[in-house]
Amino acid sequence: METKITLQDLLTINGIDPKDVLLIRHSLNHENFRKCFDKNFVYEYTQIQPGNLKALSEHKYWMVFISGKGTQARFFRLYEYKGKSPITEHIPSENYPGEWQSADVFYQLEETDLFRDLEKRLIIDWGKGVINWYYKGINQKSILAIQNPDPKEFIGFDKLVLDHSQLESIVNDVTGEYLNYRVALSSVMGVYLILDKTSGDQYIGSAYGDDGIFGRWKEYANPPYHGGNKRLIKILNEQNDRFKSFQFCILQIFSKSATKEEVIEVENRFKEKLGSRVFGLNAN
Repeated sequence: METKITLQDLLTINGIDPKDVLLIRHSLNHENFRKCFDKNFVYEYTQIQPGNLKALSEHKYWMVFISGKGTQARFFRLYEYKGKSPITEHIPSENYPGEWQSADVFYQLEETDLFRDLEKRLIIDWGKGVINWYYKGINQKSILAIQNPDPKEFIGFDKLVLDHSQLESIVNDVTGEYLNYRVALSSVMGVYLILDKTSGDQYIGSAYGDDGIFGRWKEYANPPYHGGNKRLIKILNEQNDRFKSFQFCILQIFSKSATKEEVIEVENRFKEKLGSRVFGLNAN
């Protein structure tokens, strides 16, 4: 018989009664949370909640997880609960990207050093009830893995060729494994190419926002996968899993000091050179 270790075992071994713990799972598919996650505002997001839920104030600790593939959840941080107050008594941190006023209650949480060595490494099975964003700590959750957090070395813009599953791993990484990729892709503007390996058609696009190429490619990594491009929308409407055949590379990079007009000018030049308007996926 296979021996299984549960999250409750881990808590108990380290002197924490599971009854004192509230388990919370934030979903990367939730648009409001996604904005906060990408801007490193998970802590603030966790503190504000809609409604005055009794269960949230009945536990000494909040153990926060972030959604992974399927029913997986990755440990983010353990906080100590210190009390609650009306949201109107607080103001959001500067540049907070979430919807602050949609919340009713502010839960005061204090960071702890408990399980710091397992942050972003510990993966549990949240179970089939992924619609439930919190559970009491006494609910049994199997430990699936404790992963190595060492980041991968960025291979360089000229060598970067990603299939969709690789792009998804980089964009949705919560372990720090692809930190160097996120930093590099966020640091530059650029012109990029998406190849539909099923048809051979190409789409040429540009990225000139604050988050650079990374910010633009996030829109292709997760649903609805098309980034707002008309012809990609048409393809995905006809075959909703076609995004799996998309391949991504960079044609030219620009520093953050470049203007939008400069980037778009080069984008249009590549469209002419490669014929992506006539024979490819560019509609303009």
